[in-house]
Amino acid sequence: MSDVMVYVQHLLGIGHVRRMALINQAMRGQGLSVTVASGGIPDPSLDFAADHVVQLPACRSADSNFSGLVDVNDTPVDDDWKERRKDDLLAAFKETAAKVLLIEMFPFGRRAFRFELIPLMTAAKQAGVPIVCSVRDLLVRKTDPAKTTWMRDIAREYFDRVLVHGDQNLFGFDHSFPYADDIKDLIVYTGYVAPSHPKAASNTDHGATRNGVLVSAGGGAVGAGLIDLAIAAHGHSEKYQDAPWDIVTGPHFPQDRFDALVNTMPPGITLHRFLPDFRARMAKAAVSVSQAGYNTLMDVLSTQTPAVMVPFAEGGESEQKERGEILANAGVISLLDLDGLTAQSLAKQIDRAKPPQQLNVALNGAQKTASLIAALAKGTS
Repeated sequence: MSDVMVYVQHLLGIGHVRRMALINQAMRGQGLSVTVASGGIPDPSLDFAADHVVQLPACRSADSNFSGLVDVNDTPVDDDWKERRKDDLLAAFKETAAKVLLIEMFPFGRRAFRFELIPLMTAAKQAGVPIVCSVRDLLVRKTDPAKTTWMRDIAREYFDRVLVHGDQNLFGFDHSFPYADDIKDLIVYTGYVAPSHPKAASNTDHGATRNGVLVSAGGGAVGAGLIDLAIAAHGHSEKYQDAPWDIVTGPHFPQDRFDALVNTMPPGITLHRFLPDFRARMAKAAVSVSQAGYNTLMDVLSTQTPAVMVPFAEGGESEQKERGEILANAGVISLLDLDGLTAQSLAKQIDRAKPPQQLNVALNGAQKTASLIAALAKGTS
């Protein structure tokens, strides 16, 4: 039994897991027991910060264009697979006997999993269990308006709260969801979900206490192009060529490509598949180079690390570029487009990177989310 059952599904990157792990950690800090139902490909480096993890039959996106779902053997999933997974999820919900059901992204994403989530939410409603959506600040924009109205209708029919992990001081949920006003009574802004970091170097003593360049590509399922460019940029950097460069490919970076890179790595660069102390390293780095995912941006904001970002924009993904443009205009990061980017131009931006401007946004989203969930679990909300 657990106080909260959390549903999370990662398809390409691991950002969804990282954000939910911070929330789970905060919920446990409130004295809540947490069970996670995970549908992504398992990896020993993933830490859900939960009391118990139920691994559903795993799947991922077939490619960076999100053309379909494949299982652990890269076989497209079929109706029988979906039926088995739905049954496993419902069995886990029944066994957990949770007081609150927390669903990450759906219905504002993960539409492909409605085959199991609609039955799960129906069971929760029948049991009188509050249903809460955990969703990031920006959605991927849909070209089909019917999908957007479907999101609104599902939210109205099933959810008790929609927790938006953003801050209206920067922009509201209506920035990317046109029907936000139709569900405004459900929406609660939690602030951004950001980690608590070791003390970072201040802007004034930046040059004296920070050292090296930290390059990362999220989970590693995408981002190989950025990794290759960063390796090449090392030799063109006038400011950091003699400083240590750490390049983190991510746990899902193809093993054969990782092995090939390790054998050809120039002196001064260390290649890592995963760094357990990644956040602490960012707090000490002179420059961070990465894609523009939610979690990495939160790392930059909380550590005040100079950052150069190249957003992931394949498969119609608009979210990273859109948020990145807002923060670039606010002087927080340098934003580059992968198309036409060269090693020389990347090196020049790395050399020019400056500490981010301070933003008046809340970064305590995990703690506020945990407080709201605790109130629902105790029946005081």
